[in-house]
Amino acid sequence: MPKIAVDEFGNKKVRPVLGGRASVLCYESDPLLWQYRQKKEGKKRYIHRTFNEPDLMVAARRAEETYLALVDAEKPSNILIKDAIRDWIHLKEEKFASGMITISTVRGVRTSLGTAIKMYLLDEKKLEKLSDIKKDTFIGYSLWRSTKAWKLIDRDGPQSPPKSSTIKRDLVILADFYKNYLIPRDYATTTPALESISIHQDQMNANPPIPLDTDWKQIYQYFNKWSSELGKINNTARTQFYRQMMRHFVLVSYNSGTRPVELLGSLVKQRVPHPEGGWTVEETIKGGLRWCDVEVEPQEHKSKTGKSFEFLEALLYIRESKTGQPREIPTNTGKYFVRWRKFCDQFRKENGLDKIHPNDYVFFNPFTGRPYPYSQVWGTWEQMRTNLSLVLEGSKTGKPYTVYSLRSSYITNQINEGKDVYLIKKITGHSLEILQRHYDRSDLRKRRGEATARTYGATRKQNKAIDLSKLDKISLED
Repeated sequence: MPKIAVDEFGNKKVRPVLGGRASVLCYESDPLLWQYRQKKEGKKRYIHRTFNEPDLMVAARRAEETYLALVDAEKPSNILIKDAIRDWIHLKEEKFASGMITISTVRGVRTSLGTAIKMYLLDEKKLEKLSDIKKDTFIGYSLWRSTKAWKLIDRDGPQSPPKSSTIKRDLVILADFYKNYLIPRDYATTTPALESISIHQDQMNANPPIPLDTDWKQIYQYFNKWSSELGKINNTARTQFYRQMMRHFVLVSYNSGTRPVELLGSLVKQRVPHPEGGWTVEETIKGGLRWCDVEVEPQEHKSKTGKSFEFLEALLYIRESKTGQPREIPTNTGKYFVRWRKFCDQFRKENGLDKIHPNDYVFFNPFTGRPYPYSQVWGTWEQMRTNLSLVLEGSKTGKPYTVYSLRSSYITNQINEGKDVYLIKKITGHSLEILQRHYDRSDLRKRRGEATARTYGATRKQNKAIDLSKLDKISLED
């Protein structure tokens, strides 16, 4: 530490300011120039600033200004926005690692707060510190998010403006950031004014259901024919498998109400804690149905005339859903799974691939053991829409059918058949509010029998489940 200079009387050239909170002083190296020094509170060290000021009165005024500026900089509200967001995401990741929250919650925070909101504050508003955020800073966020942000944010698949529900999710996550992180730590005193997002009925038609008695027949027949047109294309084994996979994925989706990722799976990159400390980025599989999660068994059904017949049902166990809660789905897709398993077994045998293990995924690429890119599935679906554009009647809203329309079709069909809404809620993992607002558009004339019909059900017989690894004696009609 440099020595302090002394005056002609032998006294150290140190002058306190603001009652001793700081001081100006001269060092032996520059005995005629005043500098700034302040004791760091609770520390055995000093804060130094170079003034090189020969006038003591001027140095004292500058010292007061410097002290106040340093105190202001130490306020919690003056930490950088990017640092606060980073720390909050880290806390969420630690909660996930300890099992307190789901990975979907962490992904939502990363996407909304770590990407969109961060971009809005730093790039659009040109803010740096939390104290720069004012009460009205987020007025206009919804407009920016829907008109500009989607062109700037990198994402997989086609670029398009976000849904109102996505913007509403951003604001919910932002409010949580303030309530449970910034305000308790004195980084902020109140939550800024946030716009209210109302999701109207006409905004919830993005995935219109496919009518069972009209357009579904066309789509069903298209994929049956498309999957068998092997002589007209470059018939590689990979193409053959993918087409059959797509056919059966569409059939199962339409008859089970699952989300695409719950059957197909997807690859995601996420930060995970390292055993030796810190974090690493790993590629993991999200969703995906495994063969051990499919249970097929025959059940006795009755036709309209009362004649009994045997029908293959399939119980699907969804391990990872959007809500984070696993669920079981009883379906009438048993025939499709048996046929698909037979095809997979024969295909693997012919192409020298390993036999199916119970933990293998039902709809994965057998050559890579990885899920097919969602962009590839979406592209196939768009090609179908183009090829059938002249024969499909289309939805009443004018919106095109999407891959998610397979899910909304199942729910709409279940409602039209008069199924209990609580049962549909449990099967699909939807909330009652969404079921009522998004799917329950059934024509009252079609459902009038629901108000008068009486159902007398017979007790279900307990049948032995079918082992999908032993299908030699089972034959099915297409």
